[in-house]
Amino acid sequence: MERGRNYRRRVRDLAVTRDGRLIADVMGGESYLTLAWMAGDTPDYQCSCPYAGPCKHAVAVILTCQDHLCSGKPVPEIESDELDARLSAYGLADGLEQVFDVEKARAALKAMSKAKLVEWAMGRFAVDPSLFDTLPLAAPLTDKALARTVARLRRRIRDTANERGWQDHWNHRGYTPDYEPIRVQLEELLKAGHEAVVAELGEEIFELGTAQVEESDDEGETASQVRECLSVVLDARGKTREPAARLMIWYWDKLMNDEFALLDGLPPPVDEARLSRADWRQVAEAFGNRLASSPKPASDGRRSSEKYRREKLLARTRSALSRAHEDERAIRLMIEELPYCNNYVELVQCLLASKAHDQAAHWAREGFHQTLEHWPGIAWKLVELLLEIASGRREWLLAAALRVEAFVWHTNVDRYRDAEEAGRKADCWQPVRQALLRFLETGAAPSSAAGWPLPGTGLQWSGPRLPRTFPDHNELIAVALYESRTEDALRWFREAPRKDHHAEAVAKAVAGTHPDVSLEIWRRKAENLIAQVKPGAYRAAMPYLSRTEKLLQGLGRSDEYRGYIAGLRLRHKAKRRLMEELDKLEARQGDRRR
Repeated sequence: MERGRNYRRRVRDLAVTRDGRLIADVMGGESYLTLAWMAGDTPDYQCSCPYAGPCKHAVAVILTCQDHLCSGKPVPEIESDELDARLSAYGLADGLEQVFDVEKARAALKAMSKAKLVEWAMGRFAVDPSLFDTLPLAAPLTDKALARTVARLRRRIRDTANERGWQDHWNHRGYTPDYEPIRVQLEELLKAGHEAVVAELGEEIFELGTAQVEESDDEGETASQVRECLSVVLDARGKTREPAARLMIWYWDKLMNDEFALLDGLPPPVDEARLSRADWRQVAEAFGNRLASSPKPASDGRRSSEKYRREKLLARTRSALSRAHEDERAIRLMIEELPYCNNYVELVQCLLASKAHDQAAHWAREGFHQTLEHWPGIAWKLVELLLEIASGRREWLLAAALRVEAFVWHTNVDRYRDAEEAGRKADCWQPVRQALLRFLETGAAPSSAAGWPLPGTGLQWSGPRLPRTFPDHNELIAVALYESRTEDALRWFREAPRKDHHAEAVAKAVAGTHPDVSLEIWRRKAENLIAQVKPGAYRAAMPYLSRTEKLLQGLGRSDEYRGYIAGLRLRHKAKRRLMEELDKLEARQGDRRR
């Protein structure tokens, strides 16, 4: 199923036969023809691939049909001539008739003598030796037989892990290492009661599979193969007699080292609900000891593997303490780790969950000061948490002050809108608005305005990180457009040293009041694109010419537009592709006028 989901994009020419069977080409290592249908209440299939069981190609065909149905896209019916041709091309001329009949096959095998069956099986093993490893294990295995089986399986694991997956989707070529025989053998060992052996082999699969996935060049197909084996390994771990706490420690260790999400979507070997508080204390002790012995990263603002691992160890330890209802210990530990992990956001969230709002606000402000220079992303997450605290307490003046500082630090119209919403709740938007507009014009801090109504935030704001010039024409234009002050937007646009950023928005806004401004902008856009001398740029220029035509027509100046286009044709007559685009544009305009 997992691989089938990944193969949906490889399904080509999906169709349905007259009797309701799906048919499609599926691009795998090569192109395969796949048929899928319902046999009663059970999906059935036939595929030209060499796989002996239900294959990913059939799954992909069924899921692709489902995608079509969900999107309302019809699946076409295939004509009989085309169906015969496709079946013949893949050697399946009688494909719709020769459906594999399980009961018929079982009866045929039962009718064979033991010697005949052995002879037939040996012939199949000679063609495909991997089939031998899919045989059910003799139960119980002797120690010697088990050792031979494990040695052979270990060798196969290493051989398979040495292969590298790759995909060339442009040319529909690729290769994915086949872990299916390994998975089948692991399941057989598990059924025979050898869960400890499967768990041991699983360590090797995880280590070698991780290295293999890292070196493979595909879109997760190799990882999917490894994941199927690890699913059996996790099941085996859960059936061992290890204590629940040790199982959880083992599982969390694997998650910490799972760089390629090989365990994603797989159930853990032990249900977390089975662990008692004492069990979680053991888990917390184990990860807490590792945290204590882990190298302390330098506090120079740089990411490092030591810092990354320490953060993961802290997260696991904190989670275990929380499940053990040791929240105070978790908070103390998080405070101790602040210099090394910058875990202010997690600490504040934990304090908020414990209703310790004053402490949460204190550490949010402290964290803002500590992280602003090297970790501004963390700093502004803390500002959002301070806003959450202020809003929860209905402290609208403080919330508005925080929104203003966020706007000053990272100025854009969305933050202006946030400041407006908070200012209206605090019933002080008009003086705040005037101060923000003054800031955009002069760079003067809003809080320096006479009669400033908002309190200090305790964040010791020190100005924007990047150098800026004032007036900030881009943001003054954006705010004016947001507030529908078109005359102000046009004034700032005309004064702006660079006019590219908001040109189209200004042209749209002033088309009714200052049409010549809009025409100038659209013509400049079109001519700049034409000057690139690229077919794609010519196509991109046409919408601007279309807007020019509509506006001039509405003004009763159609002759002016025709003269402008004639001038373009004359100046650029050597640009054949441009002439073609202009012909198409004029044809569309003619159709619209008619």
